[in-house]
Formats: sequence, C-alpha cells, structure tokens
Amino acid sequence: QDVRVDWHKHRVSLPQEDLRRHGVSDEDLAACRLTPAWRELMAFQVDRTRALLHFGAPLARRLPGRIGLELRLVVQGGLRVLERIEASGYDVFMNRPELGAKDWAIMLWRSIK
Repeated sequence: QDVRVDWHKHRVSLPQEDLRRHGVSDEDLAACRLTPAWRELMAFQVDRTRALLHFGAPLARRLPGRIGLELRLVVQGGLRVLERIEASGYDVFMNRPELGAKDWAIMLWRSIK
C-alpha cells in the first residue's frame, strides 16, 4: 500500500514475477504510472490478499477473549484497506489507504457479529 514510498527507499514489496507477468516495469513504478497493467496487477494482489485473509479468518473466530477479538480486527482491518484500494481505482501512488473512525466502527461491528 506504500508503493511510492517504498520505491523511493529502493525496496519493492510486490513480487517481481507478478510485476513481469502483468507487464509493470521499474520505470512504471518510478514514474507512479497508473496504467491498465498496473490496475490489473493491483486487482490480482487485492484478490490474492483477500483470499488469504478469508482463509485465516476462521482461526480468529475460534480463539476466545481479547486475542480472538484482536485477530478478528486485524483481519477486518486488512479487508477494509483492500476495499479502500479498490475504491481508489487501485491508485496507491497518490491515494494511500487510511482508516478513520468510521472504518474502525465498521471493523468492530464486523468483528463482533
């Protein structure tokens, strides 16, 4: 979610194989180009991450007490960030997803229902 910041620190957290497969170059990253290839790559990353969060979610539901609630909030926080990335049209270059009070209320509701 901090692609632009990470690039300027000479680190790329996106898998190189995925960048190549989707046709996103280092030059695209450096220039913060919001291309169709970038949007496809980010949609792929969001879908994969969402699947992983959903895969791990049952564990958080099985754990009792505070630790269970905290893990459910972690899962819901991750899902909410993914929603924000999608809502921005995958423009994480200029629109870093941030969670506010409304998001926390939504995450808490989803965690306890």
